[in-house]
Amino acid sequence: MGTATESESMDSESTSTQEETFTKVSVWDLPDLPKGKLPPHIELQRTRVLCGSLAPTNTENVNYSGAYAAMGVDNSVRFEQFRNNFKVEIVRLEEDELEFDMVGIDPSLANAFRRILIAELPTMAIEKVLIANNTSIIQDEVLAHRLGLIPIEVDPRLFEYMSENDVPNEKNTIVFKLHARCTKGSDRLRVLSSELKWLPNGSELILGTEHPASSSSAKPKTYTSFSCSQDTLPEFSNDPIAPKDADIIVAKLGPGQEIELEAHAVKGMGKTHAKWSPVATAWYRMLPEVVLLRDIEDDEAEALVKKCPVKVFDIEDIGKGKKRATVAQPRVCTLCRECIREEGWDKNVALRRVNDHFIFTIESTGALPPEVLFTEAVKILEEKCERVITELS
Repeated sequence: MGTATESESMDSESTSTQEETFTKVSVWDLPDLPKGKLPPHIELQRTRVLCGSLAPTNTENVNYSGAYAAMGVDNSVRFEQFRNNFKVEIVRLEEDELEFDMVGIDPSLANAFRRILIAELPTMAIEKVLIANNTSIIQDEVLAHRLGLIPIEVDPRLFEYMSENDVPNEKNTIVFKLHARCTKGSDRLRVLSSELKWLPNGSELILGTEHPASSSSAKPKTYTSFSCSQDTLPEFSNDPIAPKDADIIVAKLGPGQEIELEAHAVKGMGKTHAKWSPVATAWYRMLPEVVLLRDIEDDEAEALVKKCPVKVFDIEDIGKGKKRATVAQPRVCTLCRECIREEGWDKNVALRRVNDHFIFTIESTGALPPEVLFTEAVKILEEKCERVITELS
């Protein structure tokens, strides 16, 4: 009995000790959250995509304006805020490639620019091919398709669209001629895009329905109706029209084979056919953010550096023979997740993406410089917005 009494007294003492340690607090006495500011963990979920070892999380944007109203935060899209936060920074500019950062923009707008660049910016491309002779092993249809994919270095803004009822003229059509022959007894001949010769006066092929005129002085009708020569226009007088690259292989001719044709280029968009797309590719990715959650030193630091195939991490000397891992190049991270694939490393390294910071890359086919392509895409998006506003008003 004495033992039972002693155990009961010890239980009562421990209970009283726990009550003293965990004091109950009324919900009305809890400290208020700071108004107008989100807690750090919610702000992280709102602005970052977290990349775990298996799959990314927080991939959806919170667009509801009242999502954080209880904390005094207005989540609505405001023009003044967008204007102050949005910026474009050029990272790399080459002849046919542009890399820039778009900061403070929604993914839907970034994707709109990408789609406009691929499908809605016009260029000039070969649409009609008139084949006079083709004894090569390439079928006429395949040859015409290959010619259509050759980029033409000319500003499409100088030309007009041609409808089905329009007559090909100097304002809507560019004519090229190609004539290549491999003589018997010679080696196989490569026909390159440099063989496409610009005809500024228009077509030289006479219409098949044209009958010999009664007067020999009358000019026979051709497949185009040019009122003037294109090389007399100031836009082309010092800048002749030609394919962007002169070394594209069109066909290979064996001894005795020949190709003679005329190619007509017109203005079109990539959404009609890929040959009119002004970009080889236009793509974006969110800015990577690599964070070390604790100091990684010595052997662990060297192991971390070896894990990354693109050399995101580096080692710095902190003195006394000790080394520490640092994040040297977070921008080049491809999210291969090799650094967190091994068990336990996700507690050391955090991989994130900034969901309103996009690294945008444009690779032009050569018709227009990449920086001009982007400004033209902005104009097209602006026109679309104006049409929507007009329809709503």
